[in-house]
Amino acid sequence: MKKEDLEMIQAINDADPIAFKKLFDTYWKKVYRIALQKLPREEDASDITQDVFYIIWKNRGYWHVKNNIEGYLVSMVRHKIYDFYAKRDRLPIFVPLDKQEEYWDHSFQEGEQDDFTAENQLVKKELEAMPDKMREVFMLSRFENLSAQQIADKLGISVQTVRNQISSALKRFKARFGDKATWLLFLFFIKF
Repeated sequence: MKKEDLEMIQAINDADPIAFKKLFDTYWKKVYRIALQKLPREEDASDITQDVFYIIWKNRGYWHVKNNIEGYLVSMVRHKIYDFYAKRDRLPIFVPLDKQEEYWDHSFQEGEQDDFTAENQLVKKELEAMPDKMREVFMLSRFENLSAQQIADKLGISVQTVRNQISSALKRFKARFGDKATWLLFLFFIKF
């Protein structure tokens, strides 16, 4: 990797807005062009481009690039495009194939205006009932999209503890909501 790129990454990790602006100015057109080629509308391509750079800034203290910045950004935009199409289908990507039919029963009906407020309240209540550390780990994992290693570093705990806390949280949801747990969590996290 070029020395200039390493310095830019380090500056962004140190929350330098000038370095971030340089990254954005250098790469946004390429990221936007890739998104525009794969998405149906310019607004969607623009949103995804903004998301890519927003995620980098939001996670700037943990941003690591192994080979080169451009390859990293191309990979990120491809993942965001994949997520875009997965959400568009209104089906969570992590539902096993043999379970998809039951989840389709809970899918959005055309013209349906239900915002799933009641379901979101149940999920929120279950989150609030969790022990503090479990809730914190789970939220960092799901809301901030941090890896187990990033969470462990941030909270000063072991990676195994992070994995155990996430697993325990998911088991709580499964025990509380049964087969609807995955679907309710999906709805909750796309709403917030």
